[in-house]
Parts: sequence; C-alpha cells; structure tokens
Amino acid sequence: MIEEINMKAQIVRLISSILKEQGIDTAVDVSIPENPANGDYTTNVAFRLSKNLKKPPMDLALLVKDRITHDCKHHNTKQKHHSLSSFQVIDRVEVAPPGFINIFLTETRLSTQLAEVLNAKEAYGTSKAKAGQGIMVEYGDPNTHKAFHIGHLRNITIGESVARLLEAVGSDVIHTSYQGDVGMHIAKALYALLQLSAISSQLPAVRKADIKSKIDFLSKAYVAGNGKYEENDDSKKEVGEINKKIYARDPEVYPIYQESRQWSLDYFESIYKRVGTTYKRNYFEGEVYEAGKRNVLAGLKKGIFEESDGAIIFPGKKFGLHNRVFITKEGNPTYEGKDMGLGPLQYNDLKRWTKNPTTVIRVVGPEQAGYFQVVFEAHSQLFPELRGKFYHLVAGFVKLKQGKMSSRSGNVVLGEWLLDEAKKSIYTILEKSNTSQQEKDTIAEIAAVAAVKYSFLRVSTQSEIAFDLGESINFQGDSGPYLQYTYARCKSVLRKAPEQSGKIQGLALNSEERAVARLILYFPDIVAKAAGELSPSCLCTYLFQLAQAFNLFYAKHEILGSPSRLLLTAATAQVIKNGLYLLGIEILEQM
Repeated sequence: MIEEINMKAQIVRLISSILKEQGIDTAVDVSIPENPANGDYTTNVAFRLSKNLKKPPMDLALLVKDRITHDCKHHNTKQKHHSLSSFQVIDRVEVAPPGFINIFLTETRLSTQLAEVLNAKEAYGTSKAKAGQGIMVEYGDPNTHKAFHIGHLRNITIGESVARLLEAVGSDVIHTSYQGDVGMHIAKALYALLQLSAISSQLPAVRKADIKSKIDFLSKAYVAGNGKYEENDDSKKEVGEINKKIYARDPEVYPIYQESRQWSLDYFESIYKRVGTTYKRNYFEGEVYEAGKRNVLAGLKKGIFEESDGAIIFPGKKFGLHNRVFITKEGNPTYEGKDMGLGPLQYNDLKRWTKNPTTVIRVVGPEQAGYFQVVFEAHSQLFPELRGKFYHLVAGFVKLKQGKMSSRSGNVVLGEWLLDEAKKSIYTILEKSNTSQQEKDTIAEIAAVAAVKYSFLRVSTQSEIAFDLGESINFQGDSGPYLQYTYARCKSVLRKAPEQSGKIQGLALNSEERAVARLILYFPDIVAKAAGELSPSCLCTYLFQLAQAFNLFYAKHEILGSPSRLLLTAATAQVIKNGLYLLGIEILEQM
C-alpha cells in the first residue's frame, strides 16, 4: 500500500514512475483545479518537459494518459506505481491543450474516503510520521510594562496556527515566546512609579486591584514616564540611571521592577489562555543579555565584530547587509547583542528537546526584516552550527478599518479590547436566540476569538490587514463564526439521526454531494500545502469552500433518512473540526 497520506502525493508518485520508465527523471507538480470539469487533479508536466525533450506536449500527455488508462482497464498491479489503479482510484484521464493531464477519481474512491475520515477522526489529515523535523516556533513576544496590542494578537494567532500545522505533518514542534523584560521602556514606567507623585500615590490601591486594573495602571505609568523622558534632559538622565539599576538589580528599584514585571506576566498568561496558546518555554531579554554581551566581546577578539566610535558593531556591509550596533558605547548590549545570547540558547534547547533539530522560526513583524538579516549572519559567524537554522516568518501589520479607537494605551489599540468588541457584537446577534445566558456567554466568547483569529489568518501572513469588525462576525460570510455555524449545523442534523456505521457501498453522488466529497478528499493535500508554505490562509480558503459546498448541499437535499448523506455530513463536520483546530479555533456544538 502507498505510504503517502494524501492523494496528491500518490498521483505525483504515479506520474513520476511512468516518466522514469521513459527515461525522464523530473519533478512532477500536481495541482487541484478550481473547475471540477478539469479533473480532480491536474498537471502540466508534459507542457513543461516538451521544450527540453523536443516533443509535442500533447504527445507526452497522451503517453501518460494511455499508460494510466491501460493499467486501469487491465488492473495491472505488478509495479508499485500501479497501486492507485488497483484500489479503483482513477476513473479516467483526459488530455487538454496545450498538454494538461486531467485525472478524475472514481466515486468509489470518494465514498470510501468518507469512511476513512470517520475512522481516523482527529487524525484525518495528519501525518503518520512519529518523529519528523524538530522545529521551534517563537511567537507572541510581548514586552512587559507595555500593552499587548493588536499586532501581538495577530502574531500569536499566526504562530499558533503555523506550529499546529507543522505538528500535523509530523514535525516535533516546540512553542516558545521571547519577552522583553528589560530596556528603556521599563525604565520609563518605573520612573513614573518612583518619581511622579500622581502615579506613585496610586500604588497602594492598585496593589489590591485585579490584574486588568494593574495593567491599565502600568500602561498609564509608561505613557507618563515616556512623556517626561521626551520633555527634558533631567528626566531623560534619571530614566537612564533607573535603567542601569534594573540591570544591576539595585535594591532601590529592583523590588518594584519584579512586582510590576509579574503583573505583566500574569496578564499575558490570561491572554494566552483566552486564545488557546501554551508555551513550553518563555525566553526573556533579562536572562540572555549577559551571555549576549559575553559572546559579542568574544567575537570582537576573533575579528567578527569591530569597534566604532566607542561602540561594538557587526560589519554587515562585508556581507552585503548593513552595519548594526551590538554593544553601545556605554557598554550595554542592544537588542541585537542580546540575540547573540538568545540564538544559541534556543538552538541548544531545540537539540535537547527534539531528535532531529532543524529550524527556529521567529514570527515577527516586517520592520525587523533587516534586523534579522544581520543578526542571523552574526549568529552564523559566531556559531557556524547555527547557519541556516533560523527563519524569519513575517507577520504583517494590523490596523482597524473603521470603528472607535478610544480604548487605547498611549497610541496603541489593545488586543484584548478587539476581542471584547467582537464579543459585544456577537452578543447583539444572539439577543433573539432561545439559548440560556450561560450558553450565550460561551458562544460569544468562543465565536469572538474565532472571528478575530480567522480574520488574521485568511490572508497571507505578510499582508497588512485593515481589520473589519463587521466582516469578522458575519455568520453568512468568509468568517470564523460561519465555519463554526456550519459545523454546528452538521452536528444538529446528526443528533436527529440514528448512529451510522460509516460503511456505504456503491455510493452514487449527485453534483452537490460530489462537490463536498471531492473537497473532503483534498483535506490532507491542503494541510500538507499549508504546513509546507507556512501559510494558514490556504487552509482558511479551503474550509470556507467546504462550508459553502456543504450548505448548498444542505439547502437542496433532504439528509435525514439517507445513510450516504448522513455519512457525508458526519465527514464534513469532522474535517471542519480538524481544520479549525489547526487554525487555533475552537468548535461550537450548538449556535
């Protein structure tokens, strides 16, 4: 039996084997045509090879077609690549100008796939590999004493989904975050807490308040401290002194630093729980700055780094990049310098935790592209083992398309505020429903997180987003709640029907049924593609198409009383559930 989990991989193997028999060894690209009239799978390999082989593409395409057709007709199973035919997978092959090979699957294959979905359950679409590549995904990365803004929310959404997709294809994934717990932004907040009476006088009351009140207070302290820092040189000097004392763990500032730092960490944990993220390891700037400085100074002696105007820089221009400061003239490691401690620590942890360590993926905004080019080269010069081990996955910026912007910290829209606004809007939709208040609370919270997450994921990770609240909660559009609603609709139908065995033989599919079954077959293909390209958006597109196809089928046909249609409904529900999990979105059994 063929080992690949997805049908696309099997088709690729089949065509590759046929071409090798003709002495042609080449990569075969198989895709899913948008129009079912062009087959369930298609390839342009004949057209692509025709120039080099000096043969008409139609002749090459017909050669492949004839070989597959002959084997299907005679059920030839003597060679491995013919096993597709032996399982009655391929119904027919058509060739279309200028050389497309269009492959149509049998209805038997589509119907047996439905039973396989129900047998595999949550495992459908995932790899059977027990130990794949060891990959660390670093995402989220908020800074203590500062707001968790909508950019962080998109970042954590992308990172969580990418990590789950990689796990689905067999990778051993380590979920991590890198949090800034030292730096001038913290010194500015502490300056307000220690020096500005309007802020410091509120400390006793704030210490007794809930975590959200503490965070609001910290945000105000940062804004006030930053304002004073920008106003005059005396305040700027005092902030600089506080910054030094934090690094030195001076007893004058360190207790309030630790206390306020913990407020931020507790708050972050509440958000992580709300959006369904659990980290194996949180890295902190405060734990890597000493090692980073030490490594940079060691690199200076080796000629990897250079002195410039009292600072220590990495000469990126030597490598076609740009120069960056790694240790300031005051002797402090910059963010780049701290990364010289973080990088080797992350990779060493990856080696400890996985059998086949390969890559550390950092999900960070586009503004850091130049930074990472230099830092990754510096990593490689200091530690040759790290070359090629780090990858920057760009998480694009996000802003609001419209709506009020009053709930801000400084000039930042808070991530939690966005979740709460989506939740309020969903409550409005649920007002006329007959569900209890407790059920409404549950639905509103889970659907709100789904609305925001899906809106972030349905476009390319690199794309800048103008978030539209109305679109995100549309139960009839391309949204997270729409997918949840479709799943709940499937479950509602199934609750009204007797349990099905999942074994349907000789299934004859009408056009709506075949459209759904065809999409269900593609799910493993889509998961593999999304993971390989680190692109949750293609999974979003697929799930929306599946939901649309099912709802059309639901509207046109009676499902209860038909075992085959109930099987199709159950398989649809399972695939949507599995897909939403990979997006980091919870299901709702009832809506």
